[in-house]
Amino acid sequence: MGSKFLALTLAAGLLAGPIALDAPPAEAATKKCAAKMSISKPRQYSNTVVKVSKVGAKAKVTTTAHYKTTKTKKKATASTRGAANLKYYISGAIPGKKVSVTVVAKKGKTTWKCSTSFKPKKK
Repeated sequence: MGSKFLALTLAAGLLAGPIALDAPPAEAATKKCAAKMSISKPRQYSNTVVKVSKVGAKAKVTTTAHYKTTKTKKKATASTRGAANLKYYISGAIPGKKVSVTVVAKKGKTTWKCSTSFKPKKK
């Protein structure tokens, strides 16, 4: 009787094996990237650059600056080293008002997300 129990337990374990390996399709992966501003307190009517890194080679990068009344998007393709620089012209943005910049990069099923910010100052 002990050997029948062992055989049934072993058979149940073997049957469970393929079921456990039959996982659902891989979902899109989300990873963390890095972003920083070339000038964190740019003067009005000047330029600053969002420096994006740690994304996939040739990933499609989109940055969005969230101003008080509008959003400004920029797009670029990352280098083979997974970096991109996107220039923003700071027109009459409100001095001292923090502007958040979100970054999303995509390549295949992988998405990278990160953010940075800057505070415009008077001209």
